[in-house]
Amino acid sequence: MENMTEDKIQTVKVEIPQQLGYFYPIIIGENILDKVGEPVKNYTKAKKLLIVTNKTVHPLYGKKIKASLLKEGFEIDFVILEDGEKHKNIHSLETIWQKAIEFKLERKDVIVALGGGVIGDVTGFAASTYLRGIDFGQIPTTLLSQVDSSVGGKVAINNKLGKNLIGSFYQPKFVLTDISTLKTLSVEELKVGLAEVLKYGMIEKSCGLNGLNISLIEYLKQNKEAIFALNTNTIQELVKYCCELKAAVVNKDEKEAGLRAILNFGHTIGHAIEKCSNYENINHGQAIAIGMKGTLFISKARKLIDENYYKTCLELLDLYGMDYKINKSINPEALYEAMLGDKKVLSGKIRFVLSTGESEVDVFNDVDKEIIFKALKTLY
Repeated sequence: MENMTEDKIQTVKVEIPQQLGYFYPIIIGENILDKVGEPVKNYTKAKKLLIVTNKTVHPLYGKKIKASLLKEGFEIDFVILEDGEKHKNIHSLETIWQKAIEFKLERKDVIVALGGGVIGDVTGFAASTYLRGIDFGQIPTTLLSQVDSSVGGKVAINNKLGKNLIGSFYQPKFVLTDISTLKTLSVEELKVGLAEVLKYGMIEKSCGLNGLNISLIEYLKQNKEAIFALNTNTIQELVKYCCELKAAVVNKDEKEAGLRAILNFGHTIGHAIEKCSNYENINHGQAIAIGMKGTLFISKARKLIDENYYKTCLELLDLYGMDYKINKSINPEALYEAMLGDKKVLSGKIRFVLSTGESEVDVFNDVDKEIIFKALKTLY
């Protein structure tokens, strides 16, 4: 990394103790895409790189990244997929496999995800299965992928019966995060990632980390304008801290045997909303924001949190414009059935991550059906 001379480049180390001390770096900086060849060369032994991206991202960054990688002597080819959650499917997976075979990628080579969470998920799953496992790298270009989906090694595709039902745990060799890519996002696209950032505020203490001078919830209250303005120092600090929070959890529980489940706060309801919407007309962040509101309602109904903290969390969601509702065409019964088909179900019981205190959560599998329906009915 000594050759990457940009100021304020920071690195978060994600350790995987379950893999005999394996770790990978998350390299965070601004305007570093034209230098990606250097760290890729440092962290891999590849000769060929297959870059998987989509029709939105490729015109923005494809040439810049290709030039940097060619400069370092790599052979390069691209897979350009359609954009959107509905394309996180078996067809996209087969497209990547086919190109990898045609490009004659070997096990020492690398498949690189250039894009948001959808690209990262499907690319990582393709890498985990091609030749029974080939090296994989992430270049996340959205806030959602930078703070959440590019970290931790969960890779998957969707099925018509549910979200992320087919996948694996497969850690990347590197994550290269250029916060300048966020400038191409609309406010609504930025809010997709901010929903996950707000989630981290609500689970911060349970992650076992306290890396700011104040709580993350308070930091988010104080820095809303700077965050939406994409102030360099604020965004880089926020992305880094969210990565550290997730890394702190993944370091202890790579494959969600226990602690890692807390990262699903708001996701039980959120994923059900996405599924029942056929992954159209609502994005992941919107669904998770709604899911967090429902989860907070259940937490208060079970007297796990008091009224003051409940209001604090709802006000924070409102502050960031998370005023989304479930489409009235989706009935609560369909959402409940979708939750029963969620991958987190254990022994036929829906598992919820509920708030148990300020920025603290725990996992419950005994949430009464009646309370779930009461919560859902507040979300329309």
